[in-house]
Amino acid sequence: MMSSLEQGPQNGNMPEPNGAVLVMPSLPPRPGMWERWRRRIFLVVFVLFCLEIGIILTVAPWTPFWTSNSLLLGFPRVREFLMYGFVRGLISGLGLCDIALAVAEAVLYRDEPLG
Repeated sequence: MMSSLEQGPQNGNMPEPNGAVLVMPSLPPRPGMWERWRRRIFLVVFVLFCLEIGIILTVAPWTPFWTSNSLLLGFPRVREFLMYGFVRGLISGLGLCDIALAVAEAVLYRDEPLG
């Protein structure tokens, strides 16, 4: 596609090498019906995954599962570090960010017109 600013050779003379040239990229093809449904399904799976992880990260640090975790019995310093309130709050804040990401993705999704 050529714009009005891009001109080919005139009378066999090439344009100046330092002249301005506007080249417009061609438009990408619009997605078909199957591509649209593939994007929608991916969006639903992604939003549900982010919501699930966000809820777990928000709630888990404040449950007995967090304090009596058998995986941490061999690591008392790590267990002590994970018991600090700011660490629990940090992990809960990460969960809230994950939930906000899921909601933003769901709200801001727009379908492209069929091609």
